[in-house]
Amino acid sequence: MTDPIRVVMLDPDWFGDVEAEREHFERLLDTDVVVEGVDCTDAEIPDTVGEADILLSHYTGVSAASMDATSCSVIARYATGIDGIDVEAATERGIRVTRVPTYCNDEVSLHSISLALSLVRGLPTYNAAAADARWEWADAVPIPATGDLTFGLLAFGNKGRATAKKAGALGFDVCAYDPYVDDDVIQAADVTPVDFETLLGTADVLSIHAPLTDETEDMIDADAIDRLDDDAVLVNTARGRIVDEDALLTALEDGRLRGAGLDVLRREPPRPENPLLDREDVVITPHAAWYSTKTARVLRQRGTEIAVAAFNAEETEGLVNPDAYVSSG
Repeated sequence: MTDPIRVVMLDPDWFGDVEAEREHFERLLDTDVVVEGVDCTDAEIPDTVGEADILLSHYTGVSAASMDATSCSVIARYATGIDGIDVEAATERGIRVTRVPTYCNDEVSLHSISLALSLVRGLPTYNAAAADARWEWADAVPIPATGDLTFGLLAFGNKGRATAKKAGALGFDVCAYDPYVDDDVIQAADVTPVDFETLLGTADVLSIHAPLTDETEDMIDADAIDRLDDDAVLVNTARGRIVDEDALLTALEDGRLRGAGLDVLRREPPRPENPLLDREDVVITPHAAWYSTKTARVLRQRGTEIAVAAFNAEETEGLVNPDAYVSSG
């Protein structure tokens, strides 16, 4: 009798239980399977998880040492980003790394647009005034028309493209910087391709959709923020470490930006003393851009399906390192 396949979710509190995963794995795998939740950090994995065939992660990183301790063959990220997972080490060990690339494009793009419009239209200012029994339309002026504004996208992947479509429908001129996407692909979406300097100098709304990599970490630093227009809005629904928060705070305090809409921060959850939390010109949401009742179901089901396909060495969307098949023989 063979041992059951052991699946371990590293941050089970994210959904509250692993019942949906247990149901999906039992349906998809034609053998005995055990699905457990072990809430731990990457550093704690070697001492708390034990051997496992498949690791599931929402946010928890997985280092080379943790891979060796668990002897896993698949690490499945329940998200589109794979930051925190040592993909190079996984590939060297023949471990397949997967993600769910397209499950929340509509939600993230809607969230990005919502954050942008709330600041362009002065909604936080009006809301604060109303709470103080002040009823004055001029409190948030000037409010420009969207047709007079340029919506700039940092990265033009699935979520950037969905955001561009919505921004264009609202009347914005839309431009995008993405060195990994051909200009003709961007132009085919009725979006103007630009270089990074032009993006910063043109965007009235700068919306970030890039993955977190060595190249993009701190990409929106003090110099980049200084190049934005004085009345620009910065929106980040990607990863917090792409933006230098100290530089952003300085620009806001100096009145050099209209505002910032942040679904992600460098530290999540933030410390209560984070000064960005108390500003009227900043709208912060708790890494929630991905969520709708539909995407929560789709993420768990599709993430499991992709993990099982990788475990069975089948071709699948969301496989980050196909070379791992070669490495594992």
